[in-house]
Amino acid sequence: MQEDVILSVLNEKDTLALMPTGGGKSICFQIPGLALGGTTLVISPLVALMNDQVANLKKRGISAVAITAAMNFKQIQISLNNAALGHVQFLYISPERLQNEDFRKQLSYLPITLIAVDEAHCISQWGYDFRPSYLKIAEVRGYFDKVNIIAVTASATKEVVNDIQEKLEFSVGNIFRQSFLRSNLRYVVLKEEAKFERLLKLIHNVGGSGVVYVRNRRKTEELAKMLSLQKISAKPYHAGMKYEDRQTAQQDWLNNKTQVICATNAFGMGIDKPNVRFVVHLDLPESLEAYFQEAGRAGRDGKTAYAAVFYNERDVARLKENFEYAFPTLDQIRQNYQALGNYYQIAVGAGEGVSVDIDFELVSKSYNLHPITLFNSIKFLEKENYLSLIDAGFEPSKLMMLAGKETLYDFQIKNPKYEPLIKALLRSYGGVFENYMFISEKDLVYRAKLGLDEIVKQLQQLHALEVISYLPQNDLPKLVFTQNRINAKYIEFNPVNYEFLKQRHFFRINSVIEYVNNNKLCRQLQLLNYFNEFNSSDCGYCDVCLNKKPKNLDSVKKRIIDVLRSKTMSLEELKDAMSKYNNDTWVMAFNELVEEGVIKTNNNMYLLS
Repeated sequence: MQEDVILSVLNEKDTLALMPTGGGKSICFQIPGLALGGTTLVISPLVALMNDQVANLKKRGISAVAITAAMNFKQIQISLNNAALGHVQFLYISPERLQNEDFRKQLSYLPITLIAVDEAHCISQWGYDFRPSYLKIAEVRGYFDKVNIIAVTASATKEVVNDIQEKLEFSVGNIFRQSFLRSNLRYVVLKEEAKFERLLKLIHNVGGSGVVYVRNRRKTEELAKMLSLQKISAKPYHAGMKYEDRQTAQQDWLNNKTQVICATNAFGMGIDKPNVRFVVHLDLPESLEAYFQEAGRAGRDGKTAYAAVFYNERDVARLKENFEYAFPTLDQIRQNYQALGNYYQIAVGAGEGVSVDIDFELVSKSYNLHPITLFNSIKFLEKENYLSLIDAGFEPSKLMMLAGKETLYDFQIKNPKYEPLIKALLRSYGGVFENYMFISEKDLVYRAKLGLDEIVKQLQQLHALEVISYLPQNDLPKLVFTQNRINAKYIEFNPVNYEFLKQRHFFRINSVIEYVNNNKLCRQLQLLNYFNEFNSSDCGYCDVCLNKKPKNLDSVKKRIIDVLRSKTMSLEELKDAMSKYNNDTWVMAFNELVEEGVIKTNNNMYLLS
C-alpha cells in the first residue's frame, strides 16, 4: 500500500495511513519528502524512534536532525538555522515543542514542504496515548501555504480515525487502511500458573529469536537470569539501565548473539528485526492497541511466528488495581504538582518552558509520595497542559566543536596533552564543527589510546575551556513546565474530560480482559474486530481455533497425502476418495494442506508438492 499512500501525498492530498507495526510507515513520508525537496517536518512523540530514524537517514546520506527536550538552546538554534539555510531535509520534533509560541514562529521561516505526523493516534482523546500538544499541529499548518499533511499510525479505532482527520483539519477525508490481518502470526492465550515452565516449552519448541514482555524492571532482570540458568541466552532491557548496557543488549539480540530479550514496554519502538519467531507477554498489557503493536514485532519476514499471552487470575486483579492508581484524586494531583514545583524550585508565576530531568524515586521519597500516583498525576497534568513528560530516548553523549579550525590548531600546539583526543574526534565525527554529533566515549578509548576516565575528564576540561560543547548522556526522562507555575489550589480539571478519560481507560482494560477470557471466538478475529475489521474468517491456528478442530484431523491429512501419492486427482475425484470421512473435516484438512504448501494445483488437478 506504500505506493498508493506516496502518490496521494505527491498529488497534494492530506493523507491518513493506517498500517500495522512493521508495515513500513516511515517510507510513506520519507520518499515524498525527498521528492518534494525543501524540509519535511516530522512530528513524533518518541525520542528513541526519532533518533533511530535520523541515524538511518544519515547512513543513506540524507540530512536529518531531531530536536528533543534533551537539547539546550544553542543546539536548537543551530539546528533551526541549518534548516532555514536549506541544509536539513528532515526535521524531527516532539509535539511538546509546538507548545512554545516562539518556536512555532521560528518554524514559519523554514522551507517546509510537507508535514508528517507519526503515531497520529496521540492527537485523539479517543486514543490510548493522547498528547494535548498534538492539537497545536493544525495551528502550524496555518504558517505554510499549500503544505499538506500525512498522518500515520499502527493502531486506530473508528473513533480515532475520524478524530485524527478532524483535529488535523483535513480538507477532505482520505484514508488508506492496510488490513491488520497478520496471517503468519499464531495468537495464543493460555491461563497458566506455571508461566516460566510454559515459557521454556515455547522457546524450546519454537526456537529462534524472541521477546518476552513483563511489567517492571526487576522482572526483566530476574527472568533473564532464570533463562540463562536454563542455558538460554537472554538479556534484560529496561529504562533504568545505562545507555551502553541497553545498546549492547539490543545489538546482541539484533545480531542473534542473544536469543531472548526480556523487556518492559520501553523496548521495541523502531526495532525492525525480521526473524523474531515469538513475542510472549507474561503480564497483561494495558490496552489491545499496545498489545497489537508489541505482538506485531514477531514474524516480519512473513514466516510463521507466535504471539502468546500467559496469564492467571492475579494478573486480571492487578490490571484492575492499576486502574485505581491510574486516576488519582484532584487533591492528590494538586499535592503532586506542588511537590514538583518545590522540588525543582520553580517560583509561582514563572517556569514556562523549563525542562528538568526527573527521577521519580527521588522526588517521591523527598515528599513521601507514591511513585505510581506521582507518574499518573503528571499524565493528567499533561492532558490539561500544565506539564509534559518526555522520554529522554536514551540519548548518547553529544559534542560540537566551538573553536574554529585555526584556533583549534593553535590550542593543540599549546596544549599537546589534548592532541590525541582532538584528532580522534576530528577523524571520527564529520560535521562536528557545524552541528552536535552523537559520540561514544568507549570508541574514543581505542581511537585516542587513552583510558575511559581520562577521556571523560579531558572532554569535561575542553568543555570548561569552551573548545567544545560536551553534553554527557542522560537516561532520565524530561519534565517540561509547559506554562508558568500556578498556585496548586487553583488547578482545575474539566470533570467531563476526567470522566471521559476514565471511561476510555476502563474500556481498554476491559477489552484486554475480554480478549484473554474469550475462548470461543478466534483470537485474530477478536483483534481485527476491535480495529473495526469485520470481513475475515477464523485464522485456523490460534488456541481457540485449534480447540475447535476435529481430533482426527491429522489422520485425515495423512490419508489425503496417501491418496494423492498414488495419482493426481480433481476435486470431485478426491471427494469420492474421502467419502467415508465427515465432509467438513476432510475439507478443513485439505485446505490446511494447500495453505501449508503440501498440495499444489495444476489445471484444476491436485497433486503433492
